Amino acid sequence: MDPAAPRRGRQSFHTLVVSLTVLVALTVRSGAEVITLTEETFSDKIKEADTVWFVQFCVPWCKHCKNLGTLWEDLGKIMEGEDEIEIGQVDCGVNKPVCSKVDIHSYPTFKVFYEGEEVAKYKGPRDVESLKNFVLNEGKKAGEAKLQDDSI
Repeated sequence: MDPAAPRRGRQSFHTLVVSLTVLVALTVRSGAEVITLTEETFSDKIKEADTVWFVQFCVPWCKHCKNLGTLWEDLGKIMEGEDEIEIGQVDCGVNKPVCSKVDIHSYPTFKVFYEGEEVAKYKGPRDVESLKNFVLNEGKKAGEAKLQDDSI
């Protein structure tokens, strides 16, 4: 038996563990563009200064929510480079008080918040480009309104 065989086996195992750890970290990171908001975090997050939040309200059992597939995650990835725009998601099945507070009655519902206030509700086509254009436009309007208020 080759005396170096056990050492090579440990090195291979160590390499496998490191590779799997990196793969898991990358997989977890890929979904981080959409921030899960809860009853504990929702109010504080949407009040962040100079930050537009585009939030999807859904429940796991909703067929319309399921039909969206990866749309919301795809939007999150595209919007990741945008300063001061965050993409969030609330599970109304678990966070009913949040959804009641912001008047959610159907799923999915998409709303834009700026500095704690609801500024728009999305009712357009459900494709990434339309959602992106909507939130960029609403973010621009909210920023301009704040500039006008600050200058008065």
